Parts: sequence; C-alpha cells; structure tokens
Amino acid sequence: MGDARVESENNGTYLATKPVVVLLGSLLLICLFAMVGNGLLMLAASFRGMGLHEALSIDENSSEGSRYFVRAALFLNHSFSFLLPAIVALWLFYKKKSLKAAALDVLPDLSTLLLGLLFVMSAFPLAQVAFLANKWLVEQFPALQVWVHTEKMTVKLMEGLLVMQTPWEMVASLVVMAIVPALGEELVFRGIGQQKLIEITGKPALGIGLTGLIFSVTHFEIQRFFAILLLGLVLGLLFYWTKNLWIPIAAHFLNNGAQVFIAWFNQDKVSQLKDGAGEDLPMTVILASAAVFVTSGFFLWKERHE
Repeated sequence: MGDARVESENNGTYLATKPVVVLLGSLLLICLFAMVGNGLLMLAASFRGMGLHEALSIDENSSEGSRYFVRAALFLNHSFSFLLPAIVALWLFYKKKSLKAAALDVLPDLSTLLLGLLFVMSAFPLAQVAFLANKWLVEQFPALQVWVHTEKMTVKLMEGLLVMQTPWEMVASLVVMAIVPALGEELVFRGIGQQKLIEITGKPALGIGLTGLIFSVTHFEIQRFFAILLLGLVLGLLFYWTKNLWIPIAAHFLNNGAQVFIAWFNQDKVSQLKDGAGEDLPMTVILASAAVFVTSGFFLWKERHE
C-alpha cells in the first residue's frame, strides 16, 4: 500500500492502491466471508436437526416457520457473500473515503434517477425475449439438462419465498430478495468490480462486459443466463453513465422488488410467475420497449458527455 493516492479520471475517487490489489483483496474477502457464512448456515440447520440441503428445501406448500428460516438463511448468505465483504474491503482500502470510492457519497438527481429506472424497466420485455431464446438454446443440448434439473430446485425455493400469507412475510421477502441483494451485489460488481476492471483494462466497454458476464455466471441459472447478463450490462451502463452507484442500486431493487410485489398481489399464481410468465408478449410491446430502451439510454449517455 505504498502507492501515492491519485485521483481517478474515470470516477473522481481516490485510489488507495493499485486496482488489481483492490480487486484481488476484495475477492479474497468475499471467499473468506462466504466460508464463514456457510458455516453459520450449517450450524443453524443443525440446530433444527437437519442437513443444510434439507433445511433449505421449501416450496409453496412449506410451513410459515420453514419459509422464515429460509429467508433468514438467505439474508445471512447474501450478507456474508456480498454486503459485508464489500463494506470491509472499501474500509480497508479507502478508509474515510469509502463512500466516495464506491460513488455513494452523493445522492442522484431525481430526473437522472427516474430516467435510469425507465431504462431498466424498458429492458424487462427484452430480458424476457433473452430468457426464451436462452431456454430454447439449452433445450437443444441434452447434456445441459442436469443443470436444468438443479435450476428447477432453485425455482422451487423461490416459489416458497414468494408465498406470503401476511404483510410481515412480504416485508421479509422484500428485504431478502430485493434490498440486501441490490446493496450487496451492486457494491461488489459495480462499486468495486466494474470500476477496477475498467481501470485495469483501460477499456470501459470491456470492463462493463466482463463484470456483466461474471454477474451472470455467479447466479448459476443456465436458462436465465442471457437475461441476467442483459441486466448486468444495463446496470453496468447505468453506473458508468451516471457515476452514481445509488442509481443501479435503485434499479436492481426495482427489478427484484417488482417480482415480490407482483407475487404478493397474485398469490394464487405464484408457480406460474416463476415458470416463465409473459411468454406471449406482443411484438408491439417488445418493439416499444426497445425504442424506450434506446431513447432513455441515449439521454443517459448524453448526460455523461455534457
């Protein structure tokens, strides 16, 4: 850490050390925290007299107690896998300049925030198209069906989490599925990862692309790989154009939180919601979304260059 602090031309923050050191140091912290989190999860499962896999196996027919246990487990998992290591990494490398280093020190303008949310919302139908194309492609390769089977278990878990019989369950699902992932994942992937990859490669497009690819890979969803990749690229562009991490955090929350709210108002259709609802989107909707996506993206790009 003997490097002099210099001002970054890309984001106006102060670099505590070489970007590769920050990136590798953050990765090491993520691995260490993830191991601790996994150990705590196994300990919690053992108190229930179950193995970890059994304790986390819920569906729409599971008891309320089981659903709350899994929500608590996912809160612990997300916190130790993303949020806590990111906070520690930023503090270790940037100390009092942590918020500035992560581009969290300034709240965004309302107009820019709304434009960013419109940009993300217009990408939802495009993500659905990407999902359908991805699903068709996976079906062409029988060897990939093992991954599909594993993914179905994850879908069952999500179905269980989206069963919300009380407002408190809805709030708990919102925290676990939207708030914590939005904060933790954006800190890791955009706040640290994307910024450092852009600095290392010297090419914003490559840094954003690599971050989006890693973002999609780490979700371990083979049938939704393209859709998650698209979301990662959209969030990456939002951060690069606005230079404010609060905007992709809000957009990430909107993407995940929308699923929770839709499920809350459609409790009788939870399984359909997680099984690829919206497959019959009219072409007019897709084309209109694409037009809004390009237009809002243009204005965001223009703001950066003004």
